Amino acid sequence: MEVILHGDLRRFGERLEVEAKTPKEALEKLGIPLEEVWLLAVGERVVGLDEPVEGPLEVYPPIAGGGILEVLP
Repeated sequence: MEVILHGDLRRFGERLEVEAKTPKEALEKLGIPLEEVWLLAVGERVVGLDEPVEGPLEVYPPIAGGGILEVLP
């Protein structure tokens, strides 16, 4: 699956390819700690850690300063 990293996660690279079926498996293989991940999405749909997905999986870090992100329907 293709994994697209946003924000502070860019230090790991912006777009990565990894063989994985779930977001959790992809993050583990990429060495990204779960506590550094705030939101996972495929397109405009938010996905869970153990949900089987086909990428591209977008990974977002927590908002700097603890702001609130509004997810629109």
